[in-house]
Amino acid sequence: MERLLIDGATVIPVTGRQDVYEDGVVLVEDGRIRYAGPRDEAPAIGSGAKTIDARGRIVMPGIVNTHCHAGMTLLRGYADDMQLMPWLEQKIWPVEAKMTGEDVYWGTALGAYEMLSGGITTFLDMYFYADDIARAIADTGIRGIIARGVLAVGGPSAARERLQETRESFRKWNGKGGGRISFMVGPHAPYTCPPDTLEACAELADELGIGLHIHLSETAGEVDAAWDTWGRSPIEHVHKLGLLTDRHVVAAHCVHASDEDISILAETGTGVCHCPVSNLKLASGITPVLSMRRAGVNVGFGTDGASSENMLHILGSEMRLAALLMKNNEGDPSAFSAYDAVEMATLGGARVLGMEDEIGSLQPGKKADIAILNTWRPHLVPNHDPVGLVAYSMLPGDVEMTLVNGEVVYQNGRLTLADGGEIMTRAAETAARLVR
Repeated sequence: MERLLIDGATVIPVTGRQDVYEDGVVLVEDGRIRYAGPRDEAPAIGSGAKTIDARGRIVMPGIVNTHCHAGMTLLRGYADDMQLMPWLEQKIWPVEAKMTGEDVYWGTALGAYEMLSGGITTFLDMYFYADDIARAIADTGIRGIIARGVLAVGGPSAARERLQETRESFRKWNGKGGGRISFMVGPHAPYTCPPDTLEACAELADELGIGLHIHLSETAGEVDAAWDTWGRSPIEHVHKLGLLTDRHVVAAHCVHASDEDISILAETGTGVCHCPVSNLKLASGITPVLSMRRAGVNVGFGTDGASSENMLHILGSEMRLAALLMKNNEGDPSAFSAYDAVEMATLGGARVLGMEDEIGSLQPGKKADIAILNTWRPHLVPNHDPVGLVAYSMLPGDVEMTLVNGEVVYQNGRLTLADGGEIMTRAAETAARLVR
């Protein structure tokens, strides 16, 4: 039995607003949490456990990124200051058409490195070349769900090829990497997937026993076009087609969701990915998160791709901005608390992905996906409220160590399973070639 003791930390297990243990310990056995809480209630440790001295640190669950295009790190800063459709059609899609599987591998590996450096331990990815995404996940030590993007661009035969790639990659990679690799089916959006493609995606998801990940109602223009084309919103459209049933569905953005749309999301158990930085940078709007939460919709944070968000960080980025936006929009500083922000970044994201029984909080039996943050920094002193410190003051660079399945995969700026320097060099060379 492999045992690990994280000792002396302020432990935020995300099991309740009052559950913060300033002289806490976390005990990990065989990659899972055995105990997380105050020292005086900890079980006997015994000898032979590896120990991490975490005095002066905050220990919390790994952060969950519910929506990402990790390979798009290669296009970071390439197409700034544009609206969504011109950004896609004039800049992004033409470059992506030139990408190879090896290109996507290095872009995804760079994205994984960046996410682990900011305490993100799990991400849901929608991109292409699923085998190469899986290789990058396996090599870097992160936990990833792969939704191979399916678009009907190129006609029905192209969509069928993309669905077949999902099927083959699922059979080859699902459950690999120590259980860190899993899959969803990824219809890109209703405006790129006609009804027969959307229905084929749902059929494949049911065949493989997995869920669906899709972009919905990201811009006002998309919603207006949906009403013109189908006489209903994008969310109502996919619901009418039978995609939103008891099937597990994760919907990205939902910025322009009406009250009727929110009711559909709640009734069908559809999870929503809130990507505030990307949405604001593309001037798409702000997702009505509080209305969704009040209706019972599970909402988590997503970064979107680095070509629109520019960073793949939730700590100090999405989390802080979202909290401030919601307070301002409600005219009430208490409308979305520091704990709400931390919970939405961890356990809330796990709920969106349907993984709340496995990750998202430091509870016995769950996988030991953990972030350790150093509080001895000028912007983090004094520490009156550890939860508030995480929500409002922490930066990605304050993450000192990240563990997945109880294994240290990032420490003090470096990956432990892969060569981060090589990843950055190869990604930079790949990006320069693609946009040359």
